[in-house]
Amino acid sequence: MIKPKGEVNDINAFLGTNTKFNGTLIFDGLVRIDGDFEGNVKTKDTLVIANSGNVKAEIEAGVIKISGKFDGTIKAATKVELLKPAIVKGTINTPAISIEEGVMFDGQCIMSAKPGTNVTKEG
Repeated sequence: MIKPKGEVNDINAFLGTNTKFNGTLIFDGLVRIDGDFEGNVKTKDTLVIANSGNVKAEIEAGVIKISGKFDGTIKAATKVELLKPAIVKGTINTPAISIEEGVMFDGQCIMSAKPGTNVTKEG
């Protein structure tokens, strides 16, 4: 049986509940964080911060999905999804963002064609 992409079996790495990690995480594929993480994350793929996840980091990723707690800076190449009951503090730089009702977002969102570029219009 073929499973749709994005199901649990597609996870390449998993930081479980009651796990704490401090450092740099570099990966390909899908990674899910349910525990505590502090540091830096770099990937072209997908990072999921689950409900029980608590992350303080600078993140550069393709897609970022957050339903847990996050404090820091995000640079997403494709999109950011903030899912209930997420609590997010910091700066998000992304070309696309979705925020569910019930999410707490306290920070700045910069939307541009590419992360790290500010689009200004003169005229």
